[in-house]
Amino acid sequence: MVDTDTSVKHEDPYGVHSDMESTIEGGNDEQAAAWFMERVCVTLKSTQQSAVIREVQGGNVALVEIDGGGSQKVRNGDVTMVVPAEHDTVLVTGGAEVGVEGELVCIDGTDAILKESNDNFKIVDFVHLVKISV
Repeated sequence: MVDTDTSVKHEDPYGVHSDMESTIEGGNDEQAAAWFMERVCVTLKSTQQSAVIREVQGGNVALVEIDGGGSQKVRNGDVTMVVPAEHDTVLVTGGAEVGVEGELVCIDGTDAILKESNDNFKIVDFVHLVKISV
């Protein structure tokens, strides 16, 4: 007898994306997201302006430098992280390679390939990357 079960297991295509969304959002004001640190590129939720975190004060408040000039203090929940794209300079914020900086060479599903300044390549989970200013 031939097995006629043709069911195919499909992974939830939004599983990783859902995790990314929760990582991107600032979260509550009591606890800052792992990416809420200096040099991280962000977008102000109120105006959709691009900015860079210049100084974190007290864990959930930061001074940001707004593109085009000016600066202001924001709370963790007032900004969203800019999702890194290929060729951006990135920082690893979780996993085994925490602290590694490099150029995002390519994204392959949930993995990302980074090129460090010493020309070494690393494969890391994309959800652990943040775009940083140089």
